[in-house]
Amino acid sequence: MDKFLRWKDSSSRTDDEEPSTSVTKNLKKVVKRKYDEDYIKYGFSWCGDETAPRPQCIICGDQLSNESMVPSNLKRHLYSSHPSCANKDKQYFKRNKIKNRRNL
Repeated sequence: MDKFLRWKDSSSRTDDEEPSTSVTKNLKKVVKRKYDEDYIKYGFSWCGDETAPRPQCIICGDQLSNESMVPSNLKRHLYSSHPSCANKDKQYFKRNKIKNRRNL
């Protein structure tokens, strides 16, 4: 069995090399999604910082994370939380957005 296994010799590694369990290799790149104007058809506007906007529901005011700014997640929120508004058009959501901003 030993003839099929390759053993690393720890003495062959130089002092400059780091071990293979380095923490920097396991870090993921954080993706900041941008708001698209077409998301209004799912009933979402944006709030927060322009570099990392957060989707905000026009109907209930819920703020979701930046990672959930995917059309499928926005659509899921609309259909599960507001089924009566699921078949409304863009103009309906635009009017609600303006109306809600005036009330604030």
